[in-house]
Amino acid sequence: MTPHQVTSEDGVAISVACYRDAAHQAAVIICPGFFQSKETATFQRMSRVLAGTYDVVAMDFRGHGRSGGLYTFSARETADLEAVLRWAAARYQRLGVMGFSMGGAIAINALARHPGTVRALVAVSAPSSFEAIEFKFWTPEALRTGLQGLEPDAGCRLGNPLLPKERPVDAIQLCRGLHTLFIHGTRDAIVSVRHSHRLYAAAAEPKRLEIIQGGGHAEALFRDGPARFAALVLSWFAQTLPSPA
Repeated sequence: MTPHQVTSEDGVAISVACYRDAAHQAAVIICPGFFQSKETATFQRMSRVLAGTYDVVAMDFRGHGRSGGLYTFSARETADLEAVLRWAAARYQRLGVMGFSMGGAIAINALARHPGTVRALVAVSAPSSFEAIEFKFWTPEALRTGLQGLEPDAGCRLGNPLLPKERPVDAIQLCRGLHTLFIHGTRDAIVSVRHSHRLYAAAAEPKRLEIIQGGGHAEALFRDGPARFAALVLSWFAQTLPSPA
């Protein structure tokens, strides 16, 4: 794993980590969700699993991990991913993006602004809009999910949550030609599975919706079933990203 740093257009230092098992021509950018970081054991394990097939560029959004700034719940984080995309596009022929929860929402918003930059997207437990998130954090399932996500290096430095935000359900309609896989668990207590149904309905082909029965929220889908999750994601990327060099 090799650390790097890029800078967003508004001057925030964004931390990335590159995993390379071979000289691949394609890379997958991993975008964790709120309170999560590329430094947690779950995301490090995920990065190493995918790095057997593609180079992996794992990032921290502002206010998370080793990145600077304060988190604004998607209002300004598109600039973070845009900076990573510029860095990666100069080094790889083809790019895929995998975003988890708010990371998936941010990815949709960013890719709508830059059509053609990325060939494939995997949006895991992504909200269709920030305002529509159910916020049922007091339920037993949500509390269990939160406790499981309290790994070392998780955490967030909060900014203004009231800034205006783009709606992924609107932005996804602008992502023409993007191969998009939506993944959601039926027991997601943080972002209801209805969000992925809405996003899928609004997205253009080629697209796929994969509902995991009994599955939880975002990175928990990998943590609870890494082999199944990796096979699903790698199969989708294999349709658009080149084989290893």
